Amino acid sequence: MTSSPLTAAQRQSFEQDGFAHFPGFVPPPLLARLRELFDQLLVPDAQTCKVIAAAPSGPVVTNVDLLCHRGNLAALELLGYPPLLKLARALCGDDLFLIQEFAVIKHGGDGVPVLWHKDMVHRRSGTCFTAGIYLDPSFAGDGALQVVPGSHHDPRDICALMHEPHIELPMQGGDILIHDMMLAHASPPMHHGLLRRVIYFEFLSAAQVAAERIYPPEVVARRTRLSHVAARLYAERNPGQAAFAFPAPSPRPEDAELPIEQVLAEIYAEPIGARPSSYCVNGTAIFAQFD
Repeated sequence: MTSSPLTAAQRQSFEQDGFAHFPGFVPPPLLARLRELFDQLLVPDAQTCKVIAAAPSGPVVTNVDLLCHRGNLAALELLGYPPLLKLARALCGDDLFLIQEFAVIKHGGDGVPVLWHKDMVHRRSGTCFTAGIYLDPSFAGDGALQVVPGSHHDPRDICALMHEPHIELPMQGGDILIHDMMLAHASPPMHHGLLRRVIYFEFLSAAQVAAERIYPPEVVARRTRLSHVAARLYAERNPGQAAFAFPAPSPRPEDAELPIEQVLAEIYAEPIGARPSSYCVNGTAIFAQFD
């Protein structure tokens, strides 16, 4: 019998409070490759995958979408990291898949907050969660993530939940924080730090998606293929390390023999059409994509 990727305390924290912390989760070599990826991604050019904001120092990149198909593919390698996939399987089940991959970047003094929101409102027929992978430290009192513990079990809308007592969750580079997609959370602007890069991976189960009709089967199939090709890339880049063993084959077994870039081109050829998050904007709960 294999050991659980969560300790008893981490599982209790996730189930009761809606979040769990995994210190030093990302190995240093992979963390270095992820930081190198962002050296390329933080150039404020006109790529449609980026959100640009005006800061006192000039234009800055605050968000980057579809990370696993960018640059040196370190984000795809991260998705294929066996401990991360084991964690997703433990929470979501054998039919786990990644629906969204994006980054939120804070620059000191940029004045950009993340408003109070829930990542996805659903009927809770399964467990789905967001993993925040921190490339840089996040300090209390300077724009760290704020959460309302236990709010993932509260049926009220986000505008009501944001007024409940909240806590801050400071992190270190290489840490992962997972949270239930229904957890109320936000973060104020960062004033004193220089740069904070956080990658967000959103995991669901195919069974929940089918039961609640959240995404069509073709989207689930493409995104399931992504996890398989990610595990393949990780194994190729880290020979001698045990690869993640999927319970079921890829929807496209031939992906194992095709060039990885060709497989990615097919997966990303169609938009995801991700379900929007629920934000509180000027006292009204709205559905939007602000991440």
